[in-house]
Amino acid sequence: MGSSATFGCDVSTRGRLRLTGEDRARFLNGQVTNDVKNLAPGTGCYAAFANGKGKMRADAVILNHDDSLLLDLEAGYDASIAVELDKFIIADDVLVEGLTEVWRAFAIVGARAGDVLRDMNLCDAPPARLFDIASNGAGSSFVFRSRRSITDSFDVWVQLADHEALSKRLRSALEKAGGGISDISELEISRIEAGIPRFGVEMDEGTLPPEAGIESVAISYTKGCYIGQEVIARIKSVGHVNRTLARLQLPDAAQRKEPLLSNGKE
Repeated sequence: MGSSATFGCDVSTRGRLRLTGEDRARFLNGQVTNDVKNLAPGTGCYAAFANGKGKMRADAVILNHDDSLLLDLEAGYDASIAVELDKFIIADDVLVEGLTEVWRAFAIVGARAGDVLRDMNLCDAPPARLFDIASNGAGSSFVFRSRRSITDSFDVWVQLADHEALSKRLRSALEKAGGGISDISELEISRIEAGIPRFGVEMDEGTLPPEAGIESVAISYTKGCYIGQEVIARIKSVGHVNRTLARLQLPDAAQRKEPLLSNGKE
């Protein structure tokens, strides 16, 4: 299709959780690297879950939507994160629920992604700020501005019962905008071209968040305590990490699993 075209991709395999209860914001704020406690309704953020050594356990988009906090995670991490969260709930008024089976999701990426949203009447206006939420008021779907490309990108969550009908409408709106439905490979191209790391690919359980280059978007240094904060704060005070994610373009012949060396150093 080409990376300049506007396209849509089903991302329903990603994990989805919902936190409800009066203590949900305070509780989750103590679990992740970014400031959840001060999220206004209809806004969101990106954050990492870290262990006591500051290494990542997962990453997530966190949305403050309809008296709940919604988490969008890499496929397969919703179950493990739900278990970990449950372990820390003691006297807190918090309920963690899985939504992966009852909601579906699409990503819409490209210069005309906003036009597609308007044509589908999914919201009055596409959300302007990263992770802000919009909807048409129907309640069966909502949109948030996502971080998937150097161009505009939006994620649409839709209830399972409306998934098939919305999929057909999306195909029609994309064709009208000169694009079409694609598979996950097109989404990966857009992500890589934008230099956005993906958990389980460029970063994993052995990665410190600053090593992945997500510090500016995923870490708050002014919020309260959270798991792994001491290590991550120490890295900031030292001023650097020993390794960091970099963007390289390699010839086909260099696509092999050998260390890359610069002046003899890995």
